[in-house]
Amino acid sequence: MKKNILGSVIKDARKKKKLTQEQLSKLTGYSQNTISNHENGNRSLDEDNIKTYATALGLTSDDLFEALDIKNSLENKIMIIDKKQTKIDNLLDVYSQLEGSRQTKVYNFAEQQLEEQNSNVVQFPIQNSHEEVQAYLSAGTGILNYYEADKDIVEVPADAPEHDWIFKIVGDSMKPLFDTGDIVYVDEFKQGTDTIQNGRIYVVEVDGEAYIKKVYVYEETKILRLVSLNKDYTDLLFNFENSDINFIGRVII
Repeated sequence: MKKNILGSVIKDARKKKKLTQEQLSKLTGYSQNTISNHENGNRSLDEDNIKTYATALGLTSDDLFEALDIKNSLENKIMIIDKKQTKIDNLLDVYSQLEGSRQTKVYNFAEQQLEEQNSNVVQFPIQNSHEEVQAYLSAGTGILNYYEADKDIVEVPADAPEHDWIFKIVGDSMKPLFDTGDIVYVDEFKQGTDTIQNGRIYVVEVDGEAYIKKVYVYEETKILRLVSLNKDYTDLLFNFENSDINFIGRVII
């Protein structure tokens, strides 16, 4: 089991800079053996290690985490494509072994299934009834104190998703998805039951202040990364050991 998640990213960045492990050793002060273990995921990385590697490679810690996100996203997409292609290949393999008349039957059956599937799509009209609920107002940076926030009355459409809380956005840190005046619906995060899904948007309380941000939890380094959708805002990094962190709820999108 790998002890860190950034090793492969550091290795990719080193190779992109055309540096050997020996050269990176001189830049970081780490032995070649330590670098090898870090890159292979056999040794854990703390915040200082990450910053040291980032500086040596002419990057920031955020750059390394961003590269990790991109790499994971690409790997997931490739995995999905591979699974779909395997199903297609298996189907074609079976189809090619059938006699002509049986191939025709398979094709006709597939067409029939597609028609039935399409005919089962029903459009339901959206009712225009509304209900009034209390909303919590956020501040311009996406930060709010939801315990002491002023309350507002907002109208909620009847087709709104089921939710536990409503927050009203003030500020542009979550543009283009959310802008000032937008309403977000939040499901309560149940401690000990729910798990954080990296890349989803949550309301998170850190040291008494709550943030509406895209969340990434790095268990190996015990780091919480909060990402604004608006690129004008830098990412926020918190250490679980040094900060009081409480996940309030997940934003329903």
